[in-house]
Amino acid sequence: MKKSYLFTAFIAFVIGLSFSSCSKNDNNPSTPPVVDDGRINPSSIATADLIAYWGFEGTPKDSIGQRGVATSAVTYPTGRRGSAFQGGDGAYISFDLPTSDKLATLKTFTIAMWLKTPNLANASGIPCFFQLSGEGWQGSFAVYQDNLGDNTADSLMMKAYFGKQGVNWAGQWVAQSDPSITADKWFHFVLNYDNTTSTATMYINGGAYKVVTTSAYGLTTRYQDDPGDVDNPNGAATLGDLNLELRAKDPTNPTSDDKGIIGYWANRAFYGDMSNDWQGTFNGMIDELRVYDRALTDSEVKALYDAEVTQIN
Repeated sequence: MKKSYLFTAFIAFVIGLSFSSCSKNDNNPSTPPVVDDGRINPSSIATADLIAYWGFEGTPKDSIGQRGVATSAVTYPTGRRGSAFQGGDGAYISFDLPTSDKLATLKTFTIAMWLKTPNLANASGIPCFFQLSGEGWQGSFAVYQDNLGDNTADSLMMKAYFGKQGVNWAGQWVAQSDPSITADKWFHFVLNYDNTTSTATMYINGGAYKVVTTSAYGLTTRYQDDPGDVDNPNGAATLGDLNLELRAKDPTNPTSDDKGIIGYWANRAFYGDMSNDWQGTFNGMIDELRVYDRALTDSEVKALYDAEVTQIN
């Protein structure tokens, strides 16, 4: 009996020592436990090229450049990951855009975001998601929504414009609609422009739907001038590096009015230009807005989407 008791006590002591050792190991920051909860940080994708990131976790500021001031109408309800930007009348986030800002000097780009946007059947006009100011209503860079003719379809038309200072023709318009781009449901939207090939590509949900954009004579290549048609009979040069044409209303201070905006149109918010009455308020939601200073590859876009999906509410 005594030997049995001593043996049992010894085993209990060894087990207790093991648990104690595990417990210390788990709490020792020098030897953290390996926890695989399936969650991937989306900011770990192309980290060196990520120049702006808005998570909208109760703040209008992006976590990289601290850009962003919200109007009092902005709210942050539950979004796709944590909270999100909620659009509405008078609701937008603005930020200054000095010439030193990497957003102002983009030669190529990728923009990515979660979107939940209504169709335009009962909307007050065409909404804008993200814009950098510049001459004209489109500014120098804009991502926005358009209607599908009768304005009643559930699917959406996604549009974008990115300019090049000094060119004569807007060969950089892109537009696409598809049943997979659905109103009132979250979808992950990515648009990139590759300056080495002068092509733009749109991705929905990581490439589950992907299109090399086809506006302007059905061309996949963007041009600096009017190519004439798909065969480019005018011999127009390809677009190449972007050179954004930012707006400067005060010639004595060239960067005084350069701005960026999320959730509304720059010409209306900053310059009082109400002449385009088709421009309207964005009444949807935006989450996890990221801008990169290069065109992500197909595999990187897929990896970004896969990482985002591990984080959704």
